Amino acid sequence: MKILITGATGFIGSALTSYLLSKGYVVNYLTTDRAKIKDAIRYHGFYWNPAKSAFDSEALVGVEVIIHLAGSSISKRWTAKNKEEMTSSRVDSTRFLYQILEAQKHEVKQVVAASAIGIYRDSLTEIHREDSAAVDSGFLGDLVQLWEAENRRFEQLGIDVCLFRIGMVLSKNNGALPELIKPINRYYGAVLGSGVQIHSWIHREDLVYLFEFAISHQLKGVYNAVTPHPVTQRELVYDLKKILKKPLLLPRIPAVLLKLVLGEQHVLVTASQRVSADKILKEGYEFKFPEMGKALANLLK
Repeated sequence: MKILITGATGFIGSALTSYLLSKGYVVNYLTTDRAKIKDAIRYHGFYWNPAKSAFDSEALVGVEVIIHLAGSSISKRWTAKNKEEMTSSRVDSTRFLYQILEAQKHEVKQVVAASAIGIYRDSLTEIHREDSAAVDSGFLGDLVQLWEAENRRFEQLGIDVCLFRIGMVLSKNNGALPELIKPINRYYGAVLGSGVQIHSWIHREDLVYLFEFAISHQLKGVYNAVTPHPVTQRELVYDLKKILKKPLLLPRIPAVLLKLVLGEQHVLVTASQRVSADKILKEGYEFKFPEMGKALANLLK
């Protein structure tokens, strides 16, 4: 099977591409950087630039599934300019991809796209499922709603759409984990906020497997991409303290101080979202790293 990936050279996309190639898939990928275009056995790069309406139509030849991961990082400062880029890189690129598929002949049967648990509101008590009606009222909630709405438009073309609402992704060298490890290793680590806020998370390896699972099982609809065992901020920091064998010398950093330092972006560490994995479990997916201890032992060994 031939798959087209956007965001293939990013944090998730690079690992996913390697895995799909190991499973025998043919991978085409889109990039806005011509220097990243490669042509190898079962791995072919093509140029696109949604901002300039540029697209190499050869990228779609023989493609049955599109994995849509494109989107700029939400970890950079939430300035007005960066927030606009975070939105346009997701919404505008998806709209452009829709216009391409609408305008030319293709064989695409399924789009599997990234989304985020940022759509769910901050709560210590709610369990968020895919059909939860309450939506976060901040920037992330607005962004994810727009993002998902654009992806659902592919259904108008007779294409099945699978959306993964992704939690905190753990990886040794990228994402949240290195940022959590750094202060602990330098002896200024501390519990952030109240410490009781809940983080719903997933090991990057499981996330990669989930995307392939969606393809091989022809999934459609919305699925939470999180493990069945969320943790509190305090549990996460203390698990890291234990495995890194470092003391926590500083007291808890209160949410009000984090808000002063980070502004609106403080929600990335202080918001609480207990997100259910029940739906994907009922589809038959078995997590390789369902619990934090096992995940950290794998990543930090």
